[in-house]
Amino acid sequence: MSRLGRVSSVSSGNLAIVQRSYEAFARGDMAAVLADMAEHIEWQQAQGLPHGGVYRGVDEVRANIFDPLDRDWWSEFTAVPAEFLDAGDEVVVLGRYRGTAKQTGKALDVPFVHVWSVRDGKAWRFRQFLDTAGWVEALSEDG
Repeated sequence: MSRLGRVSSVSSGNLAIVQRSYEAFARGDMAAVLADMAEHIEWQQAQGLPHGGVYRGVDEVRANIFDPLDRDWWSEFTAVPAEFLDAGDEVVVLGRYRGTAKQTGKALDVPFVHVWSVRDGKAWRFRQFLDTAGWVEALSEDG
């Protein structure tokens, strides 16, 4: 479901870029996911996650965020957007992460908020907000 309100042609283009990224991620097309990111994107991963922090550039984002998802952490993983809020140069995405941790078999089901900043047809910044405790619990061998 998208909540768009009144959308200018510039902001609707930004919304399309962000929506396209989630669609590409869902089908496992990492080249398409990364194609809409500026070369020097600033990726702010939620503090409190094992890989939390700020990453700069597409190569750093791929190596520290996307590559470990299937390789190290999750046997199944989805980032499912439920709502897109168009704010012009910013697109806010509300959704849920769902998955199964590779090492523990525990389920992940936590809400997220993503804030994408888009300029000149490319995402130049990404900010992630989520329930980090749920993510860490799913990956934790304890308990």
